Amino acid sequence: MNEPLSKNGDQSLSRRLLQEPMLHFFLIAALIFGLYSVVQSSNENILEIEQSDIDVRIFQAEVARGEELTEDQRQLIAARYIEEQILVREALSMELDKDARIHDILAQKMRHVLSGDIIQPSDEELNAYYQENQQRYRTTETITVDELVFDNRDELSAEILTLLQQASDPDVLLAAEEGSLSTLPGVNYTDLNNIFEESYADEVFNSRPGNWSGPFVSNRGQHWLRVTARTAAQLPALSEITDLVRLDWISSEEDQRLQQEVDLLWEKYSIIVNESLVD
Repeated sequence: MNEPLSKNGDQSLSRRLLQEPMLHFFLIAALIFGLYSVVQSSNENILEIEQSDIDVRIFQAEVARGEELTEDQRQLIAARYIEEQILVREALSMELDKDARIHDILAQKMRHVLSGDIIQPSDEELNAYYQENQQRYRTTETITVDELVFDNRDELSAEILTLLQQASDPDVLLAAEEGSLSTLPGVNYTDLNNIFEESYADEVFNSRPGNWSGPFVSNRGQHWLRVTARTAAQLPALSEITDLVRLDWISSEEDQRLQQEVDLLWEKYSIIVNESLVD
């Protein structure tokens, strides 16, 4: 019969085990694996951002605007870029880039939108939104103008200039000088500015109805405009634009809810911005 191990025997066995190289290997491996698991779990919520990538976004915005951005604008672009990277990380963690079901989800989402299965404002919320955003729905002043284009780009004869000063009708003017007549209906100041130039848009918009303004010379010829009708800026009643206001309210509400979710994701991550190295 085997004798039970004595205390001294136990200690001797322990010493032998501790001296075994294979045991050392397994202990070290277990320690490394444990540390890796802890670090890896922590690193999953660390998002590293390259400052150079943010700088590119800022540069693109400045090129598009044609001017240098303020510090607040630069910070906003940086924040938006970080949010974008957070959402990309979340999408990858959900394997949305590999999951074909995302197409079905998007299609179903679109069906909900088309069927009206989305958040809807109450009458009180709709009216409050309309009152707070009246400037958005206020129409600008518009004018309808006759555009007379003489083929002659040189200085007009005294006879034609006199007829223009007398606010003569286009038929009379075209009988005396070759050209063409067209109408620009319901144009605003911005429209005229885009078609011609700022100074000419000012002249036409501030002219009295029936008076000819010009000339504006282009490759088409010599332009003269006269205002035939003017519509003042106005605010449509809510009843006239209910559908438009409702869509704007829904869009605003969804944006707010989305931003709330994005803000929660910000709290989930530790953001590290790696500064660019300058030689």
